[in-house]
Amino acid sequence: MARPVPLWALGLVMTLGALLLLGFGFVLLEPRRHGALGDAAVWVATIPDTVGRAVGELLPYHPTIGQPYDPLPGGLWRRPGFVDPGYILLTVFDTARGRWVVQLLRLRDGHVVRTYAPDIAAIHARSTFHSALVDLARDKTNRRFMPMHSMLMPDGGLIVHDTSPLTRIDACGRAEWMIDGIFHHSLERAPDGTLWAAYRLPRSTRTGLGPEFADEGLMHLTPEGKVLSRTAVIDLLDANGMGHLWRARPYSDDPIHLNDIQPVPGDGPYWRAGDLLISLRNLSLLLLYRPATGKVVWSRGLPWRFQHDVSVLDDHRISVFDNHWRFAWDQPEQAEPDGNNRMLVYDFATDTVSEPLARAFHDLAIHTRAQGRATPLPGGDTLVEETELGRVMRLAPDGTVRWSYISADADRNRFELRWTRYIDPLADKIGIQAAENARCE
Repeated sequence: MARPVPLWALGLVMTLGALLLLGFGFVLLEPRRHGALGDAAVWVATIPDTVGRAVGELLPYHPTIGQPYDPLPGGLWRRPGFVDPGYILLTVFDTARGRWVVQLLRLRDGHVVRTYAPDIAAIHARSTFHSALVDLARDKTNRRFMPMHSMLMPDGGLIVHDTSPLTRIDACGRAEWMIDGIFHHSLERAPDGTLWAAYRLPRSTRTGLGPEFADEGLMHLTPEGKVLSRTAVIDLLDANGMGHLWRARPYSDDPIHLNDIQPVPGDGPYWRAGDLLISLRNLSLLLLYRPATGKVVWSRGLPWRFQHDVSVLDDHRISVFDNHWRFAWDQPEQAEPDGNNRMLVYDFATDTVSEPLARAFHDLAIHTRAQGRATPLPGGDTLVEETELGRVMRLAPDGTVRWSYISADADRNRFELRWTRYIDPLADKIGIQAAENARCE
């Protein structure tokens, strides 16, 4: 170690090291142009993050919200005199377990009927895909797995995902089936009982696209986990003369961002049974798509901007949770809602857009940069979730808050939500009873 080193040797090593570093940076600027070398460079660049996450697994985990919020008490608040007979299925951070869990909560008294905490790491051990988009062993451990838009099933179990395989568990958390891949955002049930799920390919096979390109798709499946069809959004757009919406712009790994697939309830003046309303966030675009023919029968971009959660109100109106973004395309980290979020209503009959809850959204300062839900409920009420700020509430048609739930610990530290689902006491009676009566070892 004390042996003298010639100055020329030190200079040569430093020069070669600098050249190697410059070359590495050059490849990382456009890794997709360098094939396997680019993939290797991206992998090397992620090593510090991987090591950091591994170390983080050894440290206490308390994923509170980092943005400003009112330090209000957590839990359910109910307006005196109003009794909601329904339930909600929501993802919360369980401080005692140190992990995210799903709770089935009864709204009339705030009682948690069942808590789901599956051994998701053991379930994901059956997965075989490899992707630059997600590393299940690193990113989706038991304590970091945040179930999104969980669906209650008749046996009291759930279907869950979190940018991960789609998995059905029973009421005790045991896996019934798993569809490998990357599923995200919405999971919806069609009138015929089949399901529609949003997914991404682990790695796109299209030429000219990087390893982190989000190649989105619609999956049609049965509750038993049988895949009926897969439709790539890119193919859907290209086949309907809309490919320019994602091709004719600066390259982005996430040009589409599919976030909602909503089956229509049946035949109507403006749609047919089997049609789907589709939300493409990064195009600020809604589609009415007919899988039977492969045709887009209606589309509209704006006035919503980077919207989530399109829903059917009646036979001629739809509602949209509008994140109402104000941002520069090349600086998405600066994106923010322009004031507050909005719930917009589009009327097919008059081709007009209204904002019936404008005053309520303003007064309640509903402001989630990403995510968000505005789901119609029986009687004209709306379930609104302010995802990033951990608040969900039921609003009357005049904007009155009938109840609200805040995800927070005893010290009023706030946690995110993950697309709370309203559970109807009649339509989901069998599943509720099965969840309540299940006995687990």
